[in-house]
Amino acid sequence: MKFSLFGTRIYISFLFCATVSLMLALDRTGLIIPTLFAVLIHETGHLFAMWASDCAPKEIRLIPASVQIIEKYGTPSKKQAWIIISGPLANIAIGAALYINFYLNGSRFSAVFALLNAVMAIFNLLPVSGLDGGRLIELLLSLKIGDYAAGRTVNIITVIMAIVLFFIGIMLVIRGNANLSVFIVALYLVMCTVMKR
Repeated sequence: MKFSLFGTRIYISFLFCATVSLMLALDRTGLIIPTLFAVLIHETGHLFAMWASDCAPKEIRLIPASVQIIEKYGTPSKKQAWIIISGPLANIAIGAALYINFYLNGSRFSAVFALLNAVMAIFNLLPVSGLDGGRLIELLLSLKIGDYAAGRTVNIITVIMAIVLFFIGIMLVIRGNANLSVFIVALYLVMCTVMKR
């Protein structure tokens, strides 16, 4: 599905809708909806920073395992850095407010949602391709060593982290504590590197 909103093209893939529907149908933990809200808060942080910086996005693409916000060309580096960091900052701000609510009122939901926002912020700050941390490192490195070398450096870091996670996953399987999410994250990191090429 394609449409425009406030001059920004929006693309929502069928596979994105199918993936979200499948996740909701298979969820036995009750964490999928709060996780999707944490993602929404994260992406809203990016969008708010873009509009506040007068850099409205060119396109927003909702595809499986990713929300891609495509910037217009020519955004200055300082604005780009602010836009990149604003997503994790939004999660941290909401997470802190929810934790204060948990501390004052003992709301279990607030504690869980605060933790999900913290995990979302920390995960997105990893210095790997496809995540905000990788984009920020690549932006800062590109100012020193150029775009190509910066991109290669972040790709190397991403592959190393994927290999480490893969071996951690194997060790967990050997010890009888198999954790599928470790393999999924490792695969996601590899896919981010391949899709970036």
